[in-house]
Amino acid sequence: MHDLLTITGCTVKDPGPVRIGVISDIHFGTGDTPGWSSAAGDLLSCVRFWKTAGITTVLQLGDLVKGPKEYVRSRLQAVMEIFSRFPGSVHHIIGNHCLDAGLDTYMKFTGLSSPWYSFTTERLRIIVLHGMDITVSSQPRNNEDRKRKELFSRDPWAREYSGAIGQKQLEWLCGELDRSAAARQPVVVCCHLPVCRETTDERHGILWNHHELAALLCRYPHVILALGGHYHPGGQGWIGSIPAMTLPAFSKRHSPPCFSCGIIEINERFIHVTDQQQRTRLTLPLEKQLS
Repeated sequence: MHDLLTITGCTVKDPGPVRIGVISDIHFGTGDTPGWSSAAGDLLSCVRFWKTAGITTVLQLGDLVKGPKEYVRSRLQAVMEIFSRFPGSVHHIIGNHCLDAGLDTYMKFTGLSSPWYSFTTERLRIIVLHGMDITVSSQPRNNEDRKRKELFSRDPWAREYSGAIGQKQLEWLCGELDRSAAARQPVVVCCHLPVCRETTDERHGILWNHHELAALLCRYPHVILALGGHYHPGGQGWIGSIPAMTLPAFSKRHSPPCFSCGIIEINERFIHVTDQQQRTRLTLPLEKQLS
């Protein structure tokens, strides 16, 4: 094991690879027969798996729950009770179906003080974006956001159940990237909605202003990964020289690729994704990001 981790000129003491638990598109309370029992039991198995593997941080990549509205609040309560059994920290991302509960309700249950935020863990800066900042039902407050909303009617991949990132959030993101660059801190950017076409398909859709976000991220060589969900089979691709992936859906765990949850491990040269059975499902190189 090397003593130093060097990514994009970021050199820090490294006692080992970075390891983060990941799960996406749980859709808790839907699609199981009978009732919720299968999802609850399988999600509890994920919690036990992360705990046994020594994971201290988990990213829940969005679509934690799904409507109808009369059930979504009780589903939020039930799924958060299961996550409360994890002894580490769970960081929640807002997905399109999460808005079935209402933004304020979802944020209250998941403990979010802002729909977009960042935190530091395992020597990385994790930046969490809110891809449903602009939606078909929102009212843009400036010309830039009005133009972003117009993308919905111009791009067939811009589905009605996806959205865009607005001006205020993008300005905040630039500040976060500038500060992390100054601190020589590698960054993982997370958004529920896919941000490159290779990691989704037309039916599932994509972040409406993904081109704008991609151009921004490519200005910062210390961004080492773009991570998301939404596309249930999962996928991988590149945003310039930045690896991008969408995680397979927990809600489709009984269908190929049969993935419920996993661990992302980042070392000096590779990003590895392993599943609950500790099988390596994906390996992406970091050669393009090394200094």
